[in-house]
Amino acid sequence: MATEPSPGVIEERLGTMIVDGQRCEVWVRSEPDPDGTWHNALLFKRENRGAPTGTVLTGVAWHLPPGIALQRAQELGEKERIVLFHRALRPRPPFM
Repeated sequence: MATEPSPGVIEERLGTMIVDGQRCEVWVRSEPDPDGTWHNALLFKRENRGAPTGTVLTGVAWHLPPGIALQRAQELGEKERIVLFHRALRPRPPFM
């Protein structure tokens, strides 16, 4: 089931994975810019007791509308999803 967290942003559930002992719900976020180009990201919503919880996200290289972005994400293997999860956890430089 897709959710719409804010106007224009669509989040579609990709599935669940266990990584580093944590259960994560994986979602595909699609958001259009003013020119109509879609920008996609994977969201990892962590849900473990005794471990940090919350949502981390990382952008992906494709720019696809909802539905098609979900299909593209479904093509990712487990190892690719884990790599993207670890990339989402990395500290980011300050936004300037």
